[in-house]
Amino acid sequence: MAQHRDSARERILTAFQELLITTSGAGASLDAVAREAGVTKGGLLYHFGSRDNLVSALIDRAEALVAEELARMRTAPDGAAAHYVALAEYINSPLDRAALAVGVLARQHPRAQAVVLEMRRQYFALLDEDLGDPELARATMLLADGIYYDATTIGQPFEQELDIAAFLARIRPRPEG
Repeated sequence: MAQHRDSARERILTAFQELLITTSGAGASLDAVAREAGVTKGGLLYHFGSRDNLVSALIDRAEALVAEELARMRTAPDGAAAHYVALAEYINSPLDRAALAVGVLARQHPRAQAVVLEMRRQYFALLDEDLGDPELARATMLLADGIYYDATTIGQPFEQELDIAAFLARIRPRPEG
């Protein structure tokens, strides 16, 4: 029985997430979410109690996915920066979808806005630690944003594929010695 509840809860949360993304939030009413998830509105409210609880659960999902990704970045063989730039090509991954939905919420929801800002801060801090240069860390974030933009708008990189590891090896500050 618990597995069925978890499954319905996840379906509802995913339906809410996808409606936020596809309708820019305008079509993510509780009725629409219930319909999309294949549950009654009463079933939705049984699992979440209110729209605020649904919002909170989606933000929690995004925070958990980011925490998992930050942990992978810390141990990435090519370094955190190369891993972060490669993430830009993970279109439609669970992390991508949750981040997009929370981004929609951030336009009007203070907690979502604070979480988006904190996620960016955490990514920046890890990149700065990996690269040893805050300007390079910010440039790396912008590089990844550009790759993501190309992948989401035209479905492919704008130019030739970028050998991320080789690029970062060329620009990474070298120890003085």
